[in-house]
Amino acid sequence: MMSKSSAARLSEPTLTPSASACGAADSLMRASAECVHQHERLGRALELACSDGELQHVAKCTALAHTQLEATTAAYDKTATAAPEAKDQAWWHAANGLWNASNRFLQRTAGTDNVSRLAGKHSKEKLAELAMEYELERSALLALKHAVEEFGDVRTAK
Repeated sequence: MMSKSSAARLSEPTLTPSASACGAADSLMRASAECVHQHERLGRALELACSDGELQHVAKCTALAHTQLEATTAAYDKTATAAPEAKDQAWWHAANGLWNASNRFLQRTAGTDNVSRLAGKHSKEKLAELAMEYELERSALLALKHAVEEFGDVRTAK
């Protein structure tokens, strides 16, 4: 006799590569939206000069959202590559825009972290470089937010 979990696996339909890529894109959208939310939350907490404890909590939530974004960006890349038949669908183009915005945001935040770490004592030049990196990161976050909205619009218009 088959266990319930084995029977459930056998009865689940196998997804096409296109359906898998679309599911991965939906997951990427949710992870991107959460990452944007957490980064905006961290910015607000810093502006409000919240307690160190609250800032640590918000920073941990932001780091977790960032880790999830890294994982879902990689997962979409893998599944989308295996689904060339989806290239004519509207969601595909919006998902690729979201994937691109996610990658740029991840690269930009890595650059900001690196400059912050290397800066040590901040000379005027290092502070200017750091300020530029933060501006570029903010711009990448805004682009990610717009890509999330665009993908969400395409998916709800199906």
